[in-house]
Amino acid sequence: MKVIITRTELDSKNLASKLSKIGLHSLISPVLKIVPVPTEVQNISEFQSVIITSKNTLDTIKTLNLNKKTLMFCVGNATARLFKKAGFSNVRSASGSSEDLLRKIKQNCNPKTGPVLYLAGQNTRGLIERELSQSGFILEKRIVYQAEAASSLTDAAQRALRYGEIVGIFIFSPRSAIILNELIRKFSLQTSLKRVTAFCLSEAVAKEASKTVWNKILVSEKPTQKSILALAKKNSKSLLN
Repeated sequence: MKVIITRTELDSKNLASKLSKIGLHSLISPVLKIVPVPTEVQNISEFQSVIITSKNTLDTIKTLNLNKKTLMFCVGNATARLFKKAGFSNVRSASGSSEDLLRKIKQNCNPKTGPVLYLAGQNTRGLIERELSQSGFILEKRIVYQAEAASSLTDAAQRALRYGEIVGIFIFSPRSAIILNELIRKFSLQTSLKRVTAFCLSEAVAKEASKTVWNKILVSEKPTQKSILALAKKNSKSLLN
């Protein structure tokens, strides 16, 4: 049987490879397209640390005159590994959610030491800015990429849904869930979803996904690919039967 992964193709390939080992063939159908947003940061050496919440930030960071020894906080291990590979030597991962990231920043930074640079996507919850400002930090935010909504699922994904070949769809952000729901309605695929399980990276994702009728909605224990893969493995027998 088949599943659909809604992340970008680059992000989906590794998960697709791992899912194939448990008997699930993946169709990659991104619901978001990442577009870099050029930016400039004045006096970049004055920032005590940089906050990174997505690997999509890397292209922009390469254009900034940022010291490779600058303290960097990444929300997840995969992003942290990518930045270390790019030559940054002082990278710390929260290994989880934005809340975990905030705790790590507060534990390792002092508001009196200097401002913090937050490189973010266009659509953010505002949690990081709000929490750090309330804790006395001076935060400078720069939008360095935007995620454009896809106008459709791929032809292969639509066809597989209509023919009842899809048993699961993997969703990684609340906005992805919102866009997916819109595409499902746009192409009249609601009936097809009644046989499909939604694999959601977090409760926030599941909340948005639940606005469409699914066979089942499952939530990853942690907001990581490793955790959502474990969820798929745990439920693979029921999916394949």
